[in-house]
Amino acid sequence: MNEELIAEAEIGEEARAFLQSELGRCLIGMAQQDAEEAREALATVDPTDIPNIRRLQNQALLGRRFEQYLAELVQRGNNALAIFKQQREAA
Repeated sequence: MNEELIAEAEIGEEARAFLQSELGRCLIGMAQQDAEEAREALATVDPTDIPNIRRLQNQALLGRRFEQYLAELVQRGNNALAIFKQQREAA
């Protein structure tokens, strides 16, 4: 159990470091830009062009999810670290 908590905390810290890095900020910006471009294109796409609508919806969703995945890893790491500390204090 402790090994899992430590591993999750380490992954969360790696995700946090990535988000703060130049590469992380660049990739987040690119994902946000892709999502915004897809949302803008959805406003003017032919409503009968179902394949294109699906493609744009997926593009917008992926752009949002990328950042959400990293934020979730950071949060899970924070939670794991808190649980680990509580267990150590209780022992």
